[in-house]
Amino acid sequence: MLFTSVAYLIFLFSVLVVWFTTPVRYRWIVMLAASYLFYLTWVPAFVFVLLFSTVASYTVARQVAAATGVSRKRWLQMGVVLLLSPLLLLKYYNFFNQNLTILIERVGLFNPLPFYSYLLPVGISFYTFQTVSYVVDVYRGYIKPERHFGLFAVYVSFFPQLLAGPIERTRQLLPQLRQPKLRFSYHDAVGGLYLILWGCFKKIVLANRIQEFIAPVFQDPAHHYGLSVMLGCWLFSIQLFCDFSAYSDIAIGSARLFGIRLNANFADRVYASRSRTEFWRGWHMTLTAWFRDYVYAPLSKGVSNRRRLLFNLFIVYLLTGFWHGAEWGFLIWGALNGIWVITEQVTKPARQAFFERIGFGPEKPLHQWLSTALVFTAGALMGLWFRAETFADGKMLLMNLFAGGWQLPNGSSMNKLLVIVLGLVAMDFVNRRMAGQSIDVLLQRQPKLVQWAWVIGVAELILVLGKLGSLRFYYFQF
Repeated sequence: MLFTSVAYLIFLFSVLVVWFTTPVRYRWIVMLAASYLFYLTWVPAFVFVLLFSTVASYTVARQVAAATGVSRKRWLQMGVVLLLSPLLLLKYYNFFNQNLTILIERVGLFNPLPFYSYLLPVGISFYTFQTVSYVVDVYRGYIKPERHFGLFAVYVSFFPQLLAGPIERTRQLLPQLRQPKLRFSYHDAVGGLYLILWGCFKKIVLANRIQEFIAPVFQDPAHHYGLSVMLGCWLFSIQLFCDFSAYSDIAIGSARLFGIRLNANFADRVYASRSRTEFWRGWHMTLTAWFRDYVYAPLSKGVSNRRRLLFNLFIVYLLTGFWHGAEWGFLIWGALNGIWVITEQVTKPARQAFFERIGFGPEKPLHQWLSTALVFTAGALMGLWFRAETFADGKMLLMNLFAGGWQLPNGSSMNKLLVIVLGLVAMDFVNRRMAGQSIDVLLQRQPKLVQWAWVIGVAELILVLGKLGSLRFYYFQF
């Protein structure tokens, strides 16, 4: 059930009506049933993996809280391994098995381990990280284990953010589920609908149209060169933002209808970052915060050596790439991001001193524009490895980029590109006006006439220019 489908809107508003007409103490039953029903609309068998993660994290957290001394740490270690096991087996087993086969066949041996063909459960990377953080937070003493299993199951399976985040923390989401708002709020409902509509615009009008434009480049890399490849990389970077931030907007907006606040996942103009470090402060913020708190912080505890800290940072970016998928392209993408960010941090004092000395400091508009262009283009080229279907495709696209073919697209492609560019300019205009606020906050400060004009205008653009097919959100594959 796609967020941008009519079926989802009917489902959402049906759940909303039942939620607010049900006594507060029974609302967890409504949300749990709705969340599992929503998940069952994908592949019903996936629900058993979700249920396993829920039962395992609930049980282990209680054991961690009850244990003392060394046994607490053992329960934590066992719990983390148990929770990561489905993800490692279903997402990474074939990758490791394939590379093991290549290695041992080079020395004349045979790998007896079988290969399996199966679908990856949607949302597994997200709810796995959410349950791991819960168990770790109980171990650290940040929270007490939840005793109400049904309520905890809602926290794990909450349908607006189940498939692709935001990755929520227990202490932020669970109290809102335990004590939901008593009455329907017009203010929350309007704000939520604004977010949903804005997300639909970014997905249906922008991301889907860009996908149609760039798909031939990445599906047939052998026949695209020069400007065609560069345009594909540039537009994919923008498409990924439009697609994933659209999902986050709709997720946050859907939760807002129930009076529940989810964490922001993107800075509005993250694509205009002036450094890769700034980019990662505004990109998929709940994931980067997760890696900071549960990977970088433990690795760096008590460490003062700067080289070791930078190495830990590189490990985090490498794992961030690998989290996205079991492909060498994702590992390369993660490694390149780590190298870029570390290089920025190491060279920052020298760069700033140099630019100040020649009178071209960061406060200069041209410096800011060039920095944005460089960071965006470098990110787009690194993103080539993120989007390429295989390692071989990525290598071919990189070689073809420098193989000529820098003529402009033909007339038909040019018209499609013009529509995309105009849509992106409109999105950026709104994002500039938001200036760090969310779209619902910005609009609710405007006169009613402006609010209605915006709603009608955006809805009209979705209906007239939108690609309303069944294109899934890109991050569903992770």
